[in-house]
Amino acid sequence: MRKSRFELSHTEKVRRSIFIFLRDELERRLLSIAFVDTYRACEEKGIPYPFVDQKETRPKPKVFSKESLEFTPFFIIFCEDSIQEEHQKYIRFSDSNKVRKDNIRLVPDVGLHKTFYSGVHFFERESFFELLKSLLDVDYCLLIQRDYRHRKRNRYALTHFHVKIDWPIADAAESLAKELRYISKSIYERGEGYANALQQKLFEYYGCHHQSAGGRRTAALSAAQYLKNIPGLSSVYILSSEARTFTRYSESGVGRFAVIQLEKKQATQLMNTNNLSIKAFRQGYVLGETDTFFAVILFILYRHTKWGLPPPDGKLRILRPDYSWLGVDIELVLPLPHSEGFRPLPIKWVYKA
Repeated sequence: MRKSRFELSHTEKVRRSIFIFLRDELERRLLSIAFVDTYRACEEKGIPYPFVDQKETRPKPKVFSKESLEFTPFFIIFCEDSIQEEHQKYIRFSDSNKVRKDNIRLVPDVGLHKTFYSGVHFFERESFFELLKSLLDVDYCLLIQRDYRHRKRNRYALTHFHVKIDWPIADAAESLAKELRYISKSIYERGEGYANALQQKLFEYYGCHHQSAGGRRTAALSAAQYLKNIPGLSSVYILSSEARTFTRYSESGVGRFAVIQLEKKQATQLMNTNNLSIKAFRQGYVLGETDTFFAVILFILYRHTKWGLPPPDGKLRILRPDYSWLGVDIELVLPLPHSEGFRPLPIKWVYKA
């Protein structure tokens, strides 16, 4: 369903370029909300920041953590095109949860703009991120998509809030298992035990453990799988106050952001490799520091192994639950969201001894 750039018309290429540019800006702003604002809030309150450690960044982490009240959890879907009404059965958006003044005023603790007007939800407006931030903590999901009423202008807008993902996990697992050729028709065609194993592997495919993923993360991976049925690119963003990581599902695969403690010895090696002074490193990458650590933002891109990809010959195969479907591909120390002139720095941290 997702066409490569070479298969697009010129108009579609322009739209995709706009979408990718806006998506980059959305990610930059979300990183600031997710990590910079949270880190500064912890500093102001004099409480320790809940750093993520190595085992929590590995594929399929089975980690149970308490919720951190300092985080603002969110769940966002951003689509290149408009989601058609035929998908409302599983992605619950309608006039009742459209971003309109009469709908938003029903939500407790959401402050409306004094000049709330019909275009406030468009991406190019200065008010867009203010509106987005005020709605982030509303339960369920926010939907950003191309506004179908402005087909020629390629305008993107926050169109709906409180969007519920109502696609059963069994259906999501069946869809993925067919895609990867572990079944041909039904998830139960090889018995209930096989079906249960496929549902567990669905969570692994999306970088979670089936026992430790909460409701928001489960809904996000279900949405990511369902969106494969919709034309165009799409990205799903999920921040769990329990996991303390910010995860992105997109055409690139599974990506995860986290704030970590980087040992100063390793940071020095990183600076030397990349020709950076300590001043530049502090200015561009460091949230905070102690005598032994720097607090930095780490990004991990995971790759699917051959067992988590469709087989080259297209033939049916048997599931081997012990074979991993996901591995670490790229690790980067990211510049702070406001440090626009700095580049990400390659690093090896997840499996560092």
